[in-house]
Amino acid sequence: MIQVTAATTASPETLFRHLAVPEAWGAWGRFPTSARQTRKGDTTAYGVGAVKKIWPASEQTVAYEPHTRFGYVALSGLPVRRYRSDVHLEARDSGTLIRWEAAFEPLIPGTGALVGFGLRLMLKAFAKWLPAHAEHCPENCPARRAGDI
Repeated sequence: MIQVTAATTASPETLFRHLAVPEAWGAWGRFPTSARQTRKGDTTAYGVGAVKKIWPASEQTVAYEPHTRFGYVALSGLPVRRYRSDVHLEARDSGTLIRWEAAFEPLIPGTGALVGFGLRLMLKAFAKWLPAHAEHCPENCPARRAGDI
């Protein structure tokens, strides 16, 4: 299990919008291509069942608890099996504590430590970029334009 944490002055509501709206990942995630939704959720547009494509991965939302927890699994594109990530948002007087967790199985036996190191770096970057963007979110951000989540 990989776990990283970060604190931010952004609200849990703002952070959750940036996690739930696939196109918003492109606004804060610094990916080489735009993130996009390829399937709507089962009961809400961005809820459980929603699928997003973020090069090189395709991910499906598996936990959707507005303002407290967002979880997703990799369907393809990562060098691992059974990748699951959960982002927990805990309201604090001064903002939000972010706890980003991930679990996986390596594709190649014996490579877990190396792959885990890379994934930890990725999650640390996400836990830095998400709040940095959310604290100064521009008006044209997809998270703002998404409507109801």
